[in-house]
Amino acid sequence: PNIDAMFHATVTRSPEALALVDGATRLTYAELDRAVENMAGNLAALGIAKGDRVAVILGNRREFVFAVLACARIGAIAVPIGIRNRRAENEYVLGHCGAKAVIFEAALADQIPGGDACPDLKHRFAAGGSAAGARDVAELLTPATAPKVEVAEEDTFVILYTSGTTGRPKGAMLTHFGSIHSCKHFEVGIDLRPGDRTVLAVPASHVTGLIAVILSFVAVGGATFMLPVFKARDFLEMMAREKINVVILVPAMYNLCLLEPDFDKFDLSHWRLGGYGGAPMPEATIK
Repeated sequence: PNIDAMFHATVTRSPEALALVDGATRLTYAELDRAVENMAGNLAALGIAKGDRVAVILGNRREFVFAVLACARIGAIAVPIGIRNRRAENEYVLGHCGAKAVIFEAALADQIPGGDACPDLKHRFAAGGSAAGARDVAELLTPATAPKVEVAEEDTFVILYTSGTTGRPKGAMLTHFGSIHSCKHFEVGIDLRPGDRTVLAVPASHVTGLIAVILSFVAVGGATFMLPVFKARDFLEMMAREKINVVILVPAMYNLCLLEPDFDKFDLSHWRLGGYGGAPMPEATIK
């Protein structure tokens, strides 16, 4: 019926399975569920309720996953925003969606508009360091219990903003039903399996990172390894070290891997599926 129910089904089925890896932090599904419950409960305690918007301006880090799933648990609507947006772009999106809270990278503090520009924005939390006028996101992870909220399948799960190349960005409202349906497409269409491992190498805030990678792997009980910045060598080392077997990239990323002079030395024998999108793929690269 909703994203939280999908997540809960995996937690119940495979509580000790590896769910999320972010640097030295490795979380099982039971541990991920606890973090999500804490954040959901603390957001609710701030007055964030069903239908309220929570902006998430984070890179590929575990707090992004916590925030999106926490919002889903209490019926709030997460609004992922790309970390390359500038202050004016963030001001427009935050104001347009009426965000009541924002969780952002501390390094991006200069790109977050002030209270005068976004009067609805009552709560600010920074991750990865301190930021003036913001509380530490760790406060949202202190023990708390989320209220029980009825969330219907046609309720909005997230709002993803378009790039705005031909005008102002448009907020695309993704329902719980539509998002779950997309996860099922990936599960069945490319044969995702419990225990599969992937690298989140594309932005978490993009539909590919959020739906095709993070949530599709939550749906089947797989593990997502966070890669904050794509560098071909770091990616290949992670692929070999962690025995990653499924990835979705853009064609340029595959080409960068092939440009590594010692590409052949990396053990990629576990790699089962390679997806791509966003641009045409040269046949030579596939071969």
